[in-house]
Amino acid sequence: MNYMSLNGVKEMPWITIQWFNGRDYETKKKVAKLVTDAVCEGCGCSPEVVSVVFKDVSKKDWAHGGKMYSE
Repeated sequence: MNYMSLNGVKEMPWITIQWFNGRDYETKKKVAKLVTDAVCEGCGCSPEVVSVVFKDVSKKDWAHGGKMYSE
């Protein structure tokens, strides 16, 4: 499998998880492990090449179906 190389480090894939504020470090750590394991199983890559980024979003900054989650 071919991976992108960035500064000599082979990386692929990059996963971004966007969710509401409030999850603690331990939750993020657990989810990162679960997501990494699932991606490795699905694409046959090693955990060392998987990146997971968490983006915490305020309910004031997220809408669904034309309605703000904060309302």
